[in-house]
Amino acid sequence: MREFLRAIGPASWAVIALCVLLLFVMGWCAATAPGRERAKQDRAVEAANAKARATGAASHDRAAGDRLTDLKINNRLEKERTDAVSSIPDARPTAGRVALACHRLREQGTRDADLPPECRPGR
Repeated sequence: MREFLRAIGPASWAVIALCVLLLFVMGWCAATAPGRERAKQDRAVEAANAKARATGAASHDRAAGDRLTDLKINNRLEKERTDAVSSIPDARPTAGRVALACHRLREQGTRDADLPPECRPGR
């Protein structure tokens, strides 16, 4: 064995050393590759989450604006409806006005016994 080791020249020892070094480097790369991949995935997930938070905030702002617009429209329509009902003369109310008045009385919590005869059940 000693003779074999002596027979190997300096160039052969350099090749052997290079192979050993290459094995260590490849082993290190193989051992650390999953960690690097995990870090890359974590960065991608964080970027996606940041984008979702920004999009979500913008969506919430738009939804709040839409709700405010809807509330204004609904209030205006309710006022128009109330004004239209109020402008009808009271001499002889229409069936629609009577039904609306009965509905409002029920919403206010008036008992059936206390309702006017036109509003009582069965009529």
